[in-house]
Amino acid sequence: MSMAIKNLTLWPVTISLNSGTDLRLAPGEVAADLHEVELKDNAKVEKLVQQRAIAVERASEEASDRREPTADKKKGRPDRP
Repeated sequence: MSMAIKNLTLWPVTISLNSGTDLRLAPGEVAADLHEVELKDNAKVEKLVQQRAIAVERASEEASDRREPTADKKKGRPDRP
């Protein structure tokens, strides 16, 4: 399941993910499409959530379904010979 993290502070926040990579979020920035495993049982993430420095939410699957496909079809244009 995809997760999203939002920085709620006025300062940059660095989060160490379970994979060992660091995620840096600017003030108000949202990092989406993180796998749930990256955040599960992560003490740093839990501490930042308790301090209300970040917000963690499940990314809605409806939003990903609304994305337009990148097919070769162009809407509103007739096929050219």
